[in-house]
Amino acid sequence: MKNLLWIVPLVIHFAFLGQNIFRSFVKIDKLKIEQELKIKQKKEIESLIVRYDEMIENINNPFYREKVARNQLQMVLPGEKIYRLIETK
Repeated sequence: MKNLLWIVPLVIHFAFLGQNIFRSFVKIDKLKIEQELKIKQKKEIESLIVRYDEMIENINNPFYREKVARNQLQMVLPGEKIYRLIETK
């Protein structure tokens, strides 16, 4: 009978401990997934920073400035004519 009195509290204790251990493993898995996502986001941001750094370096290049002015701003030099092709079906 004394052994039974010791076994019941131990079983209850391990039952609650088992639940806590399971929750800990679930939380660890969620944190690992979140960590992988953050690492991926960090790599994407770093590549974006490299791209912007290259753009900043190219601003001093006259060829690049002309390219941006023509393509993005639709600018032309004085005396130039623009020819546009219109597709018809």
